[in-house]
Amino acid sequence: MSTAEEKPSAGTPARRVGHGRSYLPRIIGAAIIVALVGAMAASTRWLNAEQVDALTPKPFSPTEFAAQKFPEIQQKVIEKAVDATELAPALATDAAAAGAKFGVDSGSGKFTIPVKAEGTVASVDENWIVLDTPGVKGFTVRVPVGTTISGNPIRDVTGDIHFGDFTDQTTYQEVANQLKLLVQSEIMDKLPKDQLEGKTLSVHGAFTTGGAPNQIIIQPVQVEVR
Repeated sequence: MSTAEEKPSAGTPARRVGHGRSYLPRIIGAAIIVALVGAMAASTRWLNAEQVDALTPKPFSPTEFAAQKFPEIQQKVIEKAVDATELAPALATDAAAAGAKFGVDSGSGKFTIPVKAEGTVASVDENWIVLDTPGVKGFTVRVPVGTTISGNPIRDVTGDIHFGDFTDQTTYQEVANQLKLLVQSEIMDKLPKDQLEGKTLSVHGAFTTGGAPNQIIIQPVQVEVR
């Protein structure tokens, strides 16, 4: 048996075995890719800039949140407010028990309470309106004006707004700041402060325990001059 490699005889073309088949997987792969790209293009929804903007989640706005929530806060305070004539003796007996009864836990042993009071304006300055409130014994009722307004009690008074609702402490605090600015611009700045002394004032708002002793400081959500 001969071991010499057989060579094609003269006049017989040489065959390149398997060369044509090596291209077949590539052709099939390319066809699949083309088909997939076509299917993706057919199923893709192309959006213009306005549509993209409409579908993109808007960043959280403390200003908008405060404006949206304030009417709800105001209504709940008006509905649930305890009269200062009832709150004062309860505070004198046991402030923590009074807070638990009338308000919501604000942490650190403090409670925020919806409260109302009516009295004669004893004095007005750039920081405070002081009320002479019949029936409130041992406490002075004060309503902050301008920079002495605090949005924290207003934010906390309903118990519906929680720290965990926000991404961080800064945002949580900014909501309170925006509520403060809203109360200042929409309520307190509109009062005729130079004409208030001697007038009867009715106020609904939020009071937080643990502040200055023998004072009921009402962060206002509604003020009416009688």
